Amino acid sequence: MHYNFPYPNLPGLEIDERNETKIYEVKAEFQPEDPLRLIEQSLARPIGMERFSRILHPGSKILIIIDDISRPTPVRLILPPLLAELGRAGVQAANIRFLIALGTHRPMTAAEIEQKVGPEIARNYLVLNHEWENPAALHDYGRLDDGTPVILNRQMALADFVIGVGSIAPHPAAGFSGGGKIIAPGVATEAAVGEFHWKSVQFPEREVLGVRDNPMRRIIDAIAAKAGLSAIVNVIADGRQRVVKVVTGASVQAHRLGCEYALGLFGARIDPAWRADIYIADSHPMDQEMWQAVKGMCALDVVAPDGAVVILVTPCPEGVSQMHPEILKYGYVSLAEADRLIREENLSKVAAHNMVQGGRLVRRTTAFLVSPGVGPAEAERLGFRSFATPQSALDAALRLKGDRARIAILRMGGDLCPIVSG
Repeated sequence: MHYNFPYPNLPGLEIDERNETKIYEVKAEFQPEDPLRLIEQSLARPIGMERFSRILHPGSKILIIIDDISRPTPVRLILPPLLAELGRAGVQAANIRFLIALGTHRPMTAAEIEQKVGPEIARNYLVLNHEWENPAALHDYGRLDDGTPVILNRQMALADFVIGVGSIAPHPAAGFSGGGKIIAPGVATEAAVGEFHWKSVQFPEREVLGVRDNPMRRIIDAIAAKAGLSAIVNVIADGRQRVVKVVTGASVQAHRLGCEYALGLFGARIDPAWRADIYIADSHPMDQEMWQAVKGMCALDVVAPDGAVVILVTPCPEGVSQMHPEILKYGYVSLAEADRLIREENLSKVAAHNMVQGGRLVRRTTAFLVSPGVGPAEAERLGFRSFATPQSALDAALRLKGDRARIAILRMGGDLCPIVSG
C-alpha cells in the first residue's frame, strides 16, 4: 500500500501487505456548499442574538479579533461579507479596527497581515498585533468570581462591539479551538497565557481533547464574557481544508453548536481492543514549528500504548519554537520535572505546558521524528530519533517491532480527535 502525507515536499510510504494497517482521518464532506454562501447565510441567521446589522448603528465602534498566520482560518474570505453586514448598519470603516490574537506568538509582518486579511483591508483599516509584552497596550477588566484577574488587550475596552473570528477544531489545551479562545489566551498577558496552558496539562489528554465543556473551556468562557466578547464568526473545515460549516452569534451558544458539528467531522473512533505496534501521525495543519506540531503528538498520546513506536511527520519550517528557546534547552519533560523547572529555574509556564505535552509521549514510547525544519541534534534534545524520510523511519520501526507489526496512521493529526471507546 502506498500512503501520501499532506505535504508535497515530503515523500510517502510503502507499506507491505503483511502489515495490518488502519488509517484514521478527518472526514471530508462529499460536496460542500460554496463557502462564501455559507458565511453569508450564517451572518444572516446568527445563533442566540439578532443579526449584526439590526443591533448596530452608524456610530458603533467595532473591534474584530482575528487569529494569526499560524492558524488556517480563511480570514481573507470571511471579512468581506462580515464588513458588508456591518455596512448594512451604516458602520463606517473609520470605526472598525482589527486586532491579531497572537497569544505569545511573534508579531505578524506587514506582508503576513496582507496575506491574512487581503491587500484592500490591510490598506484601508487599522490592523494591530496584540502586544502582550507592552503594559500600555493592556487593560484591567476586573476579576472572575474566583479572584482570577482579567488583564487583556485594551482595544476591547475602546469598542462597543467585539467580534471574534476563528476556526473550530479539536484542541489539546481547550477541548476545541474557536469561541472565546480568541480572547483567552489570544489577547492575554504572558502570565495569563502561561497560567492557562499550565492548568491544561494538569488533566489527562483524554479529558480535554475534543471535550467542549471541560474545566479549561469554562475559564475561557468566563474571561470572554468578563471582557465583553459580543459575538463570534467561526468556521469549520473538513479533511480537505474546505469550509463546510459556519457558526455566527453569541459566543457560548454558537461555539457549542459548532463543536457538536466539529466532533462529528474530526472525531475518529478507536477500538481499544485493536492495538498497533507502530503509530504514525502528521501534524497538519499545525505545521509552522514544533510548538504547534505538538498537537499531533497529543493525538498520538491518546491512542499509543506504552512501548509503542511513534513517528511524527511534520515540516516545521520555523524550527522548534522561535519564541520559546527554552524548549530546546530542556527538551520535552515530565509534569513533575516541568514543575521543578518553573520553581527553580524560572521556566515560563507557557513553555512548560508545551514541554509536558511532548514529554507525555516521548517518555513512554520510542519516538521518531521526520522534519526538514528540525535538525538531528535538536530532535535528539527533544527526545526523538531523527530520520530523513518517513520510509526510513518506518523501516527502523519495523526492525524494532517485527516485519508483521501492526500500523496505525493518524492523518491530519493536528486536528484529528481520537475517541477511544469501549
